[in-house]
Amino acid sequence: MAALQKIRSKGVLLVTIIAVALFFFVAGDLFRGLESIFQNSSQQIGEVNGKSVSIQEYQKMIDDLEGYYEIVQQKSSFNEDELNRIKDEAWQTYIQSQLIQKQCEELGLAVSDDEVSDVVRSGYSQMLQVPVFMNQQTNRYDFSILSGFLSEYKKLKDAGTQIPEAYEEIYQYYLFAQRQIRDQLLTQKYQALLSQSFLSNPAEAKMAFDSRADEADILLAAIPVSSVKDDEVIVSDEEINAKYNAEKEQYQQYVETRDIKIIDIPVVANVTDKVATEAEMDEIATKLADATNSTTAGNVVRQAASLIPYSDIYKTADAFPAMIASTLDSAVVGSVKPVTYDALTNTYNTYKVIGKTVQADSVLFRQIGVVGKDAADIAIKADSIINALNSGAKFGDIAKKYNQVGDSAWIVSDQFQNASLDADNALFISTLYSMKAGETKKLKFDSGATVILQVMETANPVTKYNVAAVVKELKFSDETYNKEYNQFSSFIAENPTLAQIEENAAKNGYNVRPINDLTNSAHNIANIRATRDALKWVFDEAEVGDVSPLYECGNNDRLLLVALTGVNKAGYRSADKMAEVLKEELMTEKKIEKIYESAKNVKNIEDAKNVKDVIIDTVKHISFSAPTFIAATTTSEPAIGAAAFKTAKEAFAGPIKGKNGVYMFQMLNKTKTSEQYDAKSEQDAAAMNNYRYVSNAIINTLYLKANVKDNRYKFF
Repeated sequence: MAALQKIRSKGVLLVTIIAVALFFFVAGDLFRGLESIFQNSSQQIGEVNGKSVSIQEYQKMIDDLEGYYEIVQQKSSFNEDELNRIKDEAWQTYIQSQLIQKQCEELGLAVSDDEVSDVVRSGYSQMLQVPVFMNQQTNRYDFSILSGFLSEYKKLKDAGTQIPEAYEEIYQYYLFAQRQIRDQLLTQKYQALLSQSFLSNPAEAKMAFDSRADEADILLAAIPVSSVKDDEVIVSDEEINAKYNAEKEQYQQYVETRDIKIIDIPVVANVTDKVATEAEMDEIATKLADATNSTTAGNVVRQAASLIPYSDIYKTADAFPAMIASTLDSAVVGSVKPVTYDALTNTYNTYKVIGKTVQADSVLFRQIGVVGKDAADIAIKADSIINALNSGAKFGDIAKKYNQVGDSAWIVSDQFQNASLDADNALFISTLYSMKAGETKKLKFDSGATVILQVMETANPVTKYNVAAVVKELKFSDETYNKEYNQFSSFIAENPTLAQIEENAAKNGYNVRPINDLTNSAHNIANIRATRDALKWVFDEAEVGDVSPLYECGNNDRLLLVALTGVNKAGYRSADKMAEVLKEELMTEKKIEKIYESAKNVKNIEDAKNVKDVIIDTVKHISFSAPTFIAATTTSEPAIGAAAFKTAKEAFAGPIKGKNGVYMFQMLNKTKTSEQYDAKSEQDAAAMNNYRYVSNAIINTLYLKANVKDNRYKFF
């Protein structure tokens, strides 16, 4: 009882302890759930129509598209700019696919597997026009090649055999191509349905034809808007606000942007760096002069880490950079060109001419690779092949005996002379190009391999050069970089605010420049590489007025400082933001009005010629269907075509208010083109044009409704 009473006396405490324990037990699951949600959220790069896109999904899109371009362009890697284009294309393709799919689901449009199969069989898709699916003889898509590959792939898969990497890459591309074909077919169906909603009529068709077929030649009198000085017109704030309110819908922006100011410092070599590089290049030139053969000269090039690798072969002049190619013709064999600086490429260069000759640019040849148990066996077989060929045996028959094709092939200088060749490949090229048509030769490589070469034909003899060239970029030293970095760091420390930076930048040799309307879909700031951290700071961390840390960017050769000066929310841009643009437009309008008033009483072309600042010109082939380019005002003016369309021959028209001036003209001639009117085709074309005019607006509307969120900048 005492124990029970003791428990009762502690009842409130026990209940509290149990409640707290239960809370943490339940809350533990809650926190784990929230943590999972936050982790998932942090992995999202964007959203379309409420559907989130993860990093993994987006990376797969990029990989698929990159694989497509690798196959199409026969490339294994892409530079930063190319990769950025691929990333953007993958994202835009995905967005459009999602927009179209949502509409098609609501409309009941779909693409069947049979429709996709029909396209795959016919090859009617750019996705299938790739080298791996092409017939090498016809250079056209061949379904039997794809079908054979798929059959072979399935056999390997079913047998549990290790699938070669190249096979897997091609198969993954095929799956990607199928998905793309399905999306393309669905888009075509949607577009076809929309296009049938846009009609025309005989009156519109006839007007469209006449606007194209009727042409006019005029004698034009143009008075450019530039003839009126800025101080001759006044624009008030009230006029700016009135114009803004009247045109407000034009100033809607659909994504949030940032206004920033930056100081960007490219680090460059100084005088000390130049002196050091020139001394290094002079030493290299001396070593080239001392080189007694191609091997020692090649070693000098390799040790110097030249931007142009050396191969012991003859090349045409255009295989070398312009600053070398332009001097080769006059260079003497054995001579060394003095060290030269090329400002265009920021490089120093020198070279030694090891040889000069006239060689064929193209060679038709065939070969047999000799295989044996050991070096002695290979030598015996090689001699046997040579003897057989010299005795009249057919090259193809001998090749078949050794399980080889022995077909002939052309080789052209451009195929190899810009590549970095190893010793065996260089020996192969040198031997092949030194042979005469009809000559057969045994070639043994340093690696031990042996081939029998036969040259069948040579073509297009050209001058070629064996040149050991050293080209080195003028780079800044670590000391130069550190000095620039320390100076800029000190400036930032002494000027922590934007106001101080702007006040003192010029005194310290720095330039502050504004960048407006930066979007988070940009891959960098001011086209400077490796500025993603600065971009994230602008959009995720900074408040208006903040100054960023110092960023090291570019190719480790740029210093960057950023200040956030404004945030432009999605919606209508403010009147203040548009004030300068509106003022400029109003000034142009007032100048045109001023010119118009001075010319409104002109009744003929002779009087027009006497108007101040007028420019007289003959303009021919004016039609209503296209804006007329006016050289006098460097502007395309639709109003000229419209006026010419309704002005009779020999009549005078004007003055006419244009976009960049006031115009008057004398009609010289009116003619019709030889094109014949076809009512049905014109009506069909007019209907299609009507669809084209609004198709972009349709996609734009779907985009806005989809509430697209793009956060790729946080990850890519």
